[in-house]
Formats: sequence, C-alpha cells, structure tokens
Amino acid sequence: MPHLPRDATAETLIAFADRWAELMELEDYDAAFAFTEHIPEMKWTPTLIRDVVKAYGDAEPTQRVTVIGKPTDVTQRKNVDRWPKNAHGAVGEIWYDLNIDGFVSDLTATFVILDVDDGLDIALNDIHVM
Repeated sequence: MPHLPRDATAETLIAFADRWAELMELEDYDAAFAFTEHIPEMKWTPTLIRDVVKAYGDAEPTQRVTVIGKPTDVTQRKNVDRWPKNAHGAVGEIWYDLNIDGFVSDLTATFVILDVDDGLDIALNDIHVM
C-alpha cells in the first residue's frame, strides 16, 4: 500500500481512490485489496470485495466497477472530510460512490485516512449501499 504525504490534498486522496477503482474495474480484486490498508474488524478479503460488487442491484455476474460513469442526473460522490487526529490515528475519511457498469450507484466505498509514522495510509473501511 503506497503511503501518501501528510499534506496530501483532497484531490490527491480522490486520485488514490480513483486508482483503487481502476484496479476494481480490471477485476483485480487481489491488487485492489493490497492497494489499501484494512480495518481488521471489517474482515475484508479480495473474494468478499468481489462478492459485494457482484451481488449489488440486479446482481448480474458480469457487472463490475467502472471508473468513468455515463452522464446522468446523478452525480458521483467523491468526498474527503478531514479532522484532527483521533485516538485511533484517523485524520479523515473518503466517501466514494462506485460506478457499476458505467452508471453511478448507491454502492459506496468508505476509506479511513490514517496518520502513520511516515505519512498517511488509506484503509478500506466498508463497501455498502448508502
């Protein structure tokens, strides 16, 4: 998992999430899993990440995350919130709505921004319908 500098901008953090989504689009769930840190209590695995995407909505076995979405009246949420370091080392979070087969969905990945010794780590927290 690549570390980011402590002064990473919101744009840099969103670009990180976009790179994660690119791995998801390739359906390289092992690489997507390895790209981020993880909240242990959430028990994410590459297989579980895949299963969540494949079970979404109409549950087409061929559906996948896509980075680019088709224009609609729905805007993809890509939000970064920052705060002072808390007791868990968290300094913010990223909320990232996933495009499924080219359309914005209400399946949202959330990431925790962690302040670590040499910068920031991004940990996948959850992928769920919002």
